[in-house]
Amino acid sequence: MAQTARRAAWRRWRHSRPFSAGLLLVLGGLELICVCWSGLGLLRFTGAAGAASWTLGALLVVAGVTTWRNPDLRHFAGTLAAVLSLVSLVAANLGGLLVGFGLTAVGSALALAWIPQPPVRQRSVT
Repeated sequence: MAQTARRAAWRRWRHSRPFSAGLLLVLGGLELICVCWSGLGLLRFTGAAGAASWTLGALLVVAGVTTWRNPDLRHFAGTLAAVLSLVSLVAANLGGLLVGFGLTAVGSALALAWIPQPPVRQRSVT
């Protein structure tokens, strides 16, 4: 019973905000950080590209969490994420090998397009 209530509360919370937009923004930001941080020897960039990856990735994670915590700021977070994703193409290893750019571009578009649903009112039976 308690698990069903938790699941229903999670579903209500998830549907009351742009959840998928925030998830894509967080994943894209983490991907930007991980590409420059990977110890695979594939991309061992330091300097401007590494610093830009960390900075842009952190700001994109913050934008994603902002869409979850405060859905009223979704336009600000979505616009910020769109600009940062475009900047990541030039500054952060081609936008995290285009994967981070793709995730954050779609996430920012979803954040800007999300519209809150009006609350469902129950009819009273008399």
